[in-house]
Amino acid sequence: MLPRVLIVEDDPIIRELYALKFELEGFPVAAAENGALALEVLEGFTPDYILLDMMMPVMDGITFMNHYRKAGYEADVIVFSNVSTPHQRQAVLDLGASDYWVKSDYTPEQVVTALARRWQERSESS
Repeated sequence: MLPRVLIVEDDPIIRELYALKFELEGFPVAAAENGALALEVLEGFTPDYILLDMMMPVMDGITFMNHYRKAGYEADVIVFSNVSTPHQRQAVLDLGASDYWVKSDYTPEQVVTALARRWQERSESS
């Protein structure tokens, strides 16, 4: 069984591209265009992984992480952003993000492969 993935990304092209790639590979996937909508999605979708953009309207990634952790959710959050300042990186890691990936360093195929590998390693260690 493949992990469930929530993509939180305000750019509709990137959001749809990644959602389609995950769907084509057989992953259950949901998507939201900002942190506030992602919190609504979480009411009916329990992801194993969240790919979280940082710079979004309505609710940015750091604000989402604050609400997310206070609500007690436990998915593995991977920040997936083009903004990579040391302060921002440390802030989200301190809030419980497991990793910080810079979008321009990855293709959709590499992201899918990386998450599948993480899932397999996690399953083997359980």
